Amino acid sequence: MVVNEEKRFPIEQSYINLAIVDAKDQQEKEKKLMEQDQKMKEREKQKDFNLERQHGEIIGTYEEIYGHKTSIDVKNIFQQCKDQIKKVLILGRAGIGKSTFCQYVTYRWAKGELWSEYELLILIRLRKLTSSRYPPGKKYSPINLLEKEYFPCEDLSAEQIQHFKELCKNHQVLWILDGYDEFAQNIPEQLEDVFKHVREAQHNILTSRPYAIKSSYDVKLEITGFTNDNIVKYVEQFFDQITKEINNDSSETQKLLRLLKSNSSIWGVAHIPVNLELICSLWCNNYWTKTTVLTITVLYDNIIECQCRRYLTRQNIKHEHLRKQTVYDKCNTELQFLEYLAFKGMECDTIMLTPAIFIEAQNDTGCSDDDLAQILKMGILKSYDDKAIGTQNQTEKQHYFVHLSFQEHFAARHLQRILRSTDKVKAINFINNNKYNQRFHFVFVFASGLLAQSHYKSCIEPFWSAVQGEPIDLVGVKHIELTIACFDELINGTMFPQRPQLIKSITHWLEYCALHNAKALKTNIAQSFQQTNVLLKTTIIQNTFLQLLQSNQPVEKRNIYNFIAQLPIDEPTAKLKNKILDAMVDTDPYIRLNACEVLGNFGEHAATHDVLATLINAMRDKDSDVRREASAALAGLGGKAATNEVIAALINATSDEKYSIRQTACEALGELGEKAATNEVIAALINAKRDE
Repeated sequence: MVVNEEKRFPIEQSYINLAIVDAKDQQEKEKKLMEQDQKMKEREKQKDFNLERQHGEIIGTYEEIYGHKTSIDVKNIFQQCKDQIKKVLILGRAGIGKSTFCQYVTYRWAKGELWSEYELLILIRLRKLTSSRYPPGKKYSPINLLEKEYFPCEDLSAEQIQHFKELCKNHQVLWILDGYDEFAQNIPEQLEDVFKHVREAQHNILTSRPYAIKSSYDVKLEITGFTNDNIVKYVEQFFDQITKEINNDSSETQKLLRLLKSNSSIWGVAHIPVNLELICSLWCNNYWTKTTVLTITVLYDNIIECQCRRYLTRQNIKHEHLRKQTVYDKCNTELQFLEYLAFKGMECDTIMLTPAIFIEAQNDTGCSDDDLAQILKMGILKSYDDKAIGTQNQTEKQHYFVHLSFQEHFAARHLQRILRSTDKVKAINFINNNKYNQRFHFVFVFASGLLAQSHYKSCIEPFWSAVQGEPIDLVGVKHIELTIACFDELINGTMFPQRPQLIKSITHWLEYCALHNAKALKTNIAQSFQQTNVLLKTTIIQNTFLQLLQSNQPVEKRNIYNFIAQLPIDEPTAKLKNKILDAMVDTDPYIRLNACEVLGNFGEHAATHDVLATLINAMRDKDSDVRREASAALAGLGGKAATNEVIAALINATSDEKYSIRQTACEALGELGEKAATNEVIAALINAKRDE
């Protein structure tokens, strides 16, 4: 995938390899997703059914589809071809990088790095094969395609034409035919024969979205996007270019990667190149303007806006100067269909959406067959055909959203649409009946995030009244977990009547968890806060911590510091930071240990001289656990902590008598980045490796 397309870079420097897998292997993973869907329906009837565990299994299956995979090296894609005519069909959904892949392999062939058995490689963008460029009334041949696409302003000589024919006859030409799905429905009659000849008699690679096509391709591969390592490399290259252009803070790379990895839904969709590029761009915009908080809802809303704009482009509708809401209005029929479909699937506890659900969605939203045909090309739904004999008709197949999180987001949009309608009682009843149902947790989180948009402002009061109203979880844990997650999506600058009461409730639970040694409860609440983007940055929450830290009771103090150490407070106020620094000289080593961990959680923005000096001093602490945590904390502070003093202290720690400290110091040196890549550091790491 090419990074930052507005600027030109050599493709070998900017291209990130995509994962190309055997299509049969991919189908096996999709089959597993359907089996998980069926298991869930069967288990719901059992007394020991655990919905949260089942939801985790489903997410895990999605991550198998989009996560770690063994790629096929591009140079080896012809190895499975058994016929004399080598033909490979490469599938991939919208935005996955099929066209960029075609450019890349063409470039590598031209440099002599790929497929040297071919004397000529011809890349044809099939969407350019139109009647306006190839007028009817003439019979076209492969040489006509070559002339029109590569030599439009000059005629080939007789010798050149004859040489080309000989190359074709000797199978020394490789054709790359990009974008069959855009071409298949409207192949000009005058081009049918030449296209058939190239596809059946010439060596070729054909790319298409994953629709069933009438072809004799025995070798089918699928571009499934980025691998986990590709994501890291892409983000690093993206921000490396941004840093050079605008002197941006390189720490944004690690911050974004932490966000991606901390949320399985975002991590899943980040394997799709067009989505990851958009996420990186949004992160940059958010960093520069400081006008918004990059919540999960903001991410997904912008991805959907991007898909809608691409959809309008294919419809030849100009959209560059249209506001987001105007774009949504122009795609209203399509969005309504996807929203209804997602919500109906959630209601029916199904991920695989059957043709019957499609028909119901069409009838209720007024979506025509022509509209549906276009919706299936948007890259949001993926077809799955488990029949022995495939079908060309997409509406006869089962479909699923490219990630469960997309289904949850569209379902949330449908919920808010109902809440804005005259039938809002239906939405309120749905919230009341399902607010503690784990399957709908992220539907409600997305629904809350949507309330920040002016389009949904009228829904704030009824939504929160339903969430906070009866029935209420008797123990209260499920309720506060839902409250924290939903409130975090909406907290930034949005005022509504229930806001003060929500903050009071959240701070009450914080106080209880910090003061009591209820391990299971603290773990659950801490996990809820670990998933937040904004809440821990607010002054009122940090002031709550400050009030708690005033305690002089030894047991209470231990509980408080232990709880705060579990929370990723990456933007501390000056008062909170200073209070933690004071704790670094506490007489209780357990307090000092947890204070180190809190400082590490503060992140690069807290890598100030006083913090670094305090942690360096802690590396000489008489308690070995404190020394270990001080090293780990320096690693958490990232590249900004890579001062000469810190590096020297960590090098010294690689010789500590405790193995755990030596190991942590080595890991910390690795986290400090290029500044720590000195000969002295390398020598210390080598010595530590020998010590193992």
